[in-house]
Amino acid sequence: MDKLIELASTLVSGAVVAVLASWLTNCARNRQEQQAGIGALRVQADAMAVVVAELQGAASANRLRWEGPVERGRTLLLTVLAFGGDVAGARIAGGSDAQRGWVGFGRAAELLSC
Repeated sequence: MDKLIELASTLVSGAVVAVLASWLTNCARNRQEQQAGIGALRVQADAMAVVVAELQGAASANRLRWEGPVERGRTLLLTVLAFGGDVAGARIAGGSDAQRGWVGFGRAAELLSC
């Protein structure tokens, strides 16, 4: 009888140890997944901060470029000069009228997009 009680207590304690080990393993796995998720969120937050900073810079540049009539006039003049310069360069290179026009428009668009 004593051997049976001892065997039963050994089985019960073994089962308790197995349940606790399983529970600790699950807790450790969940914690690891949570840490990985936090790391991914930090990377996304950093990327979002960079995007916001770039957007603010673009908005500031746009404001400087188009805010007043003097800035608009300077930008227009610079665009016309860039268009004319590239048209002349394409003419020297022997391009057709259409090609010269497209080269000029390309340079003007490149200048305005900056």
